[in-house]
Amino acid sequence: MMPPGRIAADQRPLVAAIVLLVVSLCLGGGGSAHRIAELMVEMTAILVMALTFAWPLPTKAARLLQFPLILLCLWALLILVQLVPLPPSIWRALPGRELAGAIADQIGTGTQPHPLSLAPSATRRALAALLPAMSMLLLVLHMDRFQRSALAVTATGCAFASLMLGLLQLITPGHWGTLYHEGHLGYATGFFANRNHQASLLLIGAALTCGFASKRNTATARSLLLILVIASLLAGALATRSRAALLLFPVALLPLLQGRLRLEWRVVLVTVLVGAAGLWSLIATNQVTQIAVDRLWNGNMGRLTFWQDSWTIISRYWPAGTGFGTFATVFRVSEPLEHVGQHYVNHAHNEFLEVMVEGGLPALVLLLAGFGWWLTKASVFWQAPDSSSRLGAAAWTGLLLLMLHSLVDYPARMLPIAVMAAILIGFLLPPATRVAGSGRLESLSFGTKQRRRRISKAYAKRAPNARDDGKTQ
Repeated sequence: MMPPGRIAADQRPLVAAIVLLVVSLCLGGGGSAHRIAELMVEMTAILVMALTFAWPLPTKAARLLQFPLILLCLWALLILVQLVPLPPSIWRALPGRELAGAIADQIGTGTQPHPLSLAPSATRRALAALLPAMSMLLLVLHMDRFQRSALAVTATGCAFASLMLGLLQLITPGHWGTLYHEGHLGYATGFFANRNHQASLLLIGAALTCGFASKRNTATARSLLLILVIASLLAGALATRSRAALLLFPVALLPLLQGRLRLEWRVVLVTVLVGAAGLWSLIATNQVTQIAVDRLWNGNMGRLTFWQDSWTIISRYWPAGTGFGTFATVFRVSEPLEHVGQHYVNHAHNEFLEVMVEGGLPALVLLLAGFGWWLTKASVFWQAPDSSSRLGAAAWTGLLLLMLHSLVDYPARMLPIAVMAAILIGFLLPPATRVAGSGRLESLSFGTKQRRRRISKAYAKRAPNARDDGKTQ
């Protein structure tokens, strides 16, 4: 690995973000069952942050205390509050603590302080799980718009790599390329254990690619290549046989509405006809798509039962909640006997219900505040068709996909998806600007002395006409 001192100073946030994204994708797709792998991702987040900000950067965040970062800090503070030991008179008075109090009396700890969380170790893991997303958001805040475009291309490339791995898993019925054998074995899961999370990643990658494809002056060859990538990612999402992917794949195409592909009418006509024929063939004859459609109409409706039981738990523990990371523990205790089945319920399969169970009223307030901020960004990025707005519209669409998918699943609880969500949120914030008095030459710490000398001479010749107003060129 290249020493940190030899990495270009203004490229450190981009390099660190790419490293964190790749590590989280390779190690974090198995979920909480793979605690050591998740711990490695969290340690990587700390390491890349330390190496990035150990030296001054020639770029500066437009405003560090952005609203999403404040919300994320308040979320972490809420988790910390749930871990604070409370006197017996307080924690026993919290809603739903009757059984916990009886158990504490039986083991002799009823008179000792206890935290709000019913499973403190799980809540501590939930706090540590915020590190990768928080680190990624800080890194994106220190990137200019060109670096953000490079990170978006990298994120799309990671989604495409997961697509290729899923294809290998699909054609070899899980014998090759499967990283998590306890998950959906035999399905196209890519870097994940769950096919639904693979679908989320591919849909986000398709939305980001649509953001690049919406550029008006895109060459024909490049546009056709982008169309091929978009079609591949959407087909890969359908190949997961995820019902959510079948419903949400049109949403991923929303960034195309901000502009239009600059193609000749003959190319447009051929593309539309071929695409329509291919889509019809896919739906009518493809077994994978037929299975997804069948699961959509005739699939297991057990999630409705999960949601019903989750509402019961919310009413029992409202408004304090049970503590982040405690849903599985609380659900096993509260689930009615007539609803007990063969499957282990690890999440509510509705992120908003699970947040209300674990975080109570304070978490719901923070969640609604973040949703309101996201809504306000719609009018900002869907008007001007410049490069920043195109990337912002694609990121806005990616977050929309995640929120819609979170109505029936828990994609944001996976570290790679959480890191990807932090990237999308960062793209909605103003890009970094160059610190006054710092030039491009300060970042050229690599290469030969002769090369740096030639660049210095070239920069000196154009210096009288150069502008240093903090804008990227």
